[in-house]
Amino acid sequence: MSPTRRVVTSRGPRQAHLEGFDLRANVWVSAHDRAGVERLCRYVLRPPFAQERLRRRGNGRAALELKRAWHDGTRELVFEPLEFLERLAAMTPRPETNLLSCHGVLAPRARWRGRVVVYGRPVPEPTASVASLAAGPDGMGVKTASPRAWSWAVLMHRAFGIDVLACAHCGGRLRLIATLHDPAVIRKILAHLALCHSGQSPGPAPPESGAAAS
Repeated sequence: MSPTRRVVTSRGPRQAHLEGFDLRANVWVSAHDRAGVERLCRYVLRPPFAQERLRRRGNGRAALELKRAWHDGTRELVFEPLEFLERLAAMTPRPETNLLSCHGVLAPRARWRGRVVVYGRPVPEPTASVASLAAGPDGMGVKTASPRAWSWAVLMHRAFGIDVLACAHCGGRLRLIATLHDPAVIRKILAHLALCHSGQSPGPAPPESGAAAS
């Protein structure tokens, strides 16, 4: 056997272990088993510890009873209140963090994912307005664009139904010419269009009422 060949081991029926990853297929839920789906969701969303094993001592410390006693006989862990909150904060995932990683055909960019994942809803066809928004300045664009490649104009149309690239005067299509970042140039253009008064930029916002001034 080649030393570089991957070896898949198994510790039981419908279980595989490879390079530190375990795959278990013993738990499954049928299509119409709503109670089974609820049990599985409760298991996946279970907290890091059971609340029944957490209690507060008379001195204010938090005592967490272990599920199994350690080899040295320890049966509970005692924390100061702030220390306990620090431990909980460290276990809390950051916002917008994906906690579920899929591999193989279930990976987000897998070629065969559409054949094995069915959401039970039809995929809507892009409307004419969305297709025109996705087109480039010359009117030629990709027929089907992925959601991650949608432009700001397409997202505004999908979310609010506003066609931001429609000219209010002639009804034609607007196109991006340039992006300006220089405040002096922006003020000159807005002053020429009579959209703002030319002059000094407004200062910082006044302090809130009740705030002490330094």
